[in-house]
Amino acid sequence: MSAIMAAHLCPCKNIIAVSGNEESLALAKELGATHGINRKTCGDVVAEIKKITGGGADYAIDTSGVPDMVKKALASVKFLGTAVVLGVTGDLTINVQEELMGEGKSLIGIVEGDSNPKLFIPQLISYYKEGRFPFLIHVYDFNDINEAFHASHSGKVIKALLKMN
Repeated sequence: MSAIMAAHLCPCKNIIAVSGNEESLALAKELGATHGINRKTCGDVVAEIKKITGGGADYAIDTSGVPDMVKKALASVKFLGTAVVLGVTGDLTINVQEELMGEGKSLIGIVEGDSNPKLFIPQLISYYKEGRFPFLIHVYDFNDINEAFHASHSGKVIKALLKMN
């Protein structure tokens, strides 16, 4: 969701959220996504992204860490496009010539936002104070740990924070 909010701040023309959870897709649209694709009901996510973008996205960001979704992110970017991996991903096999070099694509990994915290944190706080970058945290009492787990697992909340008394 942070990637969607950041793209909305840029602003990007097409911001496409891909998820298997309708609640998450609805939240993504509230936060700035222009399109939502349910990966469970869409027959070909890559083709749908190429249709929406008119040939492929400039950038695709995978936060799932699922190797198949990383490959789909790479396939969905256009010539000279960049796919970014944010999620912890295990082994991934790609055909470097066909999936990367043939179209001059880049596949990069980013850790902790690859930012300068002295610049980035004050900017985020500024966006937050302006109402342009909400914190997506829901606080639960520790006794409600099961409810917090269910809400997080179902996509009802993005980050569940447990408060200990």
